Amino acid sequence: MTTASAVALHALSLEEVGKRMEAIECYSDSVRYEVYLPNLDEPVVYSVGLESLGAPGDTLSPCRYFIGWQLPAPSGVSEGFIAYFDGTHYRLRDQRLQEYHQEWNPEVFAPDGDPVRGVQTQAQFVDLLPQSIGRHFVGMASDSTYVCRTTVKTYDGRPCVVVDGVRRMSGYDAAEFTYYIDEKTYMPLAIEFENNPGQLGEQTVSVHYRGNGACDGLAIDEESVMARRPDEFAKYRESTFSIQSLPGRDVPRIVSRTTTGERYEHERGSAFAAPTLLVFADATVGSSPSLVRDVRDAVDALPMQVDVVWAFINHRADDVEAVVPAVRPGEHLLVGARGAARECGVGNVTPVLIFASPAGKVTDYIIGYNPDLGSLVIEKASIAAQ
Repeated sequence: MTTASAVALHALSLEEVGKRMEAIECYSDSVRYEVYLPNLDEPVVYSVGLESLGAPGDTLSPCRYFIGWQLPAPSGVSEGFIAYFDGTHYRLRDQRLQEYHQEWNPEVFAPDGDPVRGVQTQAQFVDLLPQSIGRHFVGMASDSTYVCRTTVKTYDGRPCVVVDGVRRMSGYDAAEFTYYIDEKTYMPLAIEFENNPGQLGEQTVSVHYRGNGACDGLAIDEESVMARRPDEFAKYRESTFSIQSLPGRDVPRIVSRTTTGERYEHERGSAFAAPTLLVFADATVGSSPSLVRDVRDAVDALPMQVDVVWAFINHRADDVEAVVPAVRPGEHLLVGARGAARECGVGNVTPVLIFASPAGKVTDYIIGYNPDLGSLVIEKASIAAQ
């Protein structure tokens, strides 16, 4: 049986192994990622969680993924995440949330037409995913700078495919590598990298997969990624991409409490009683009283009923009521509305005004406060009422 298995695996080329790994539909695992540096006695150790779903129709990446990581530091635990799906890439590190969208920045996903050099591929830890390893193997098979072999051995008592070799550039070994791949599932078991071997910048990386993940019900999309890290999106998101993509879509789900302790709830796809203006604001911003006055003056000048939802991100009702001391008919006054702001892509950008039709569709938006706000509200609310 061992001989038959070995013969079968030997018959597989590096490209065939790569294609089998690239075709993995669903993956979830955690790894211990150790980096050994010449000037440190102990390795730098990351704990990394990996999730991926195959994306055979995506020309930018072989998979959707969500990767969360932690790194112990003298000041505490540093952590972040990396995510990609459908031409959208997020990365959080050091309380900075960066986002890239193919619709806005196609060049960063495929510099000079090469997605291998894109942000979604070059992000830290992406090369640990089985689909990424598989695509890398397929590329290695036709790249003359790689000299490697595929053999059959055991790792931790498990039969596995071993891919080991060097990358040789300009007459020097730029890297040495060994991959251990489970022979039945083609899931990675361990990886050893030696970058710049024998040079001053020598670096050793050791990756140990724990093999303890389950994929049932795994989803990787805008909604699920934001649900994984809601606080980070609420605090650190600066891009207005999500807001600008709202027109024509259903108003997202909005759930928050009012200053009187009641619950306000609007489900995605639900209708409104009248054209509705959602105003996301911060009571501590100096322009907020002027914002309230201008919006109310504009609504009063309209010939039709327009409801207003004041959605303040602040948690103290007293702070909000100092800006909006009395609620008028057709108004709702919400506090602690960061979750609703996050659902609408507002993040830490305020004020944001979102206009909705009675059918519950977003018709337009305004970002920021300006002296012409009143006339803009009249114009956009009139369109929402049509």
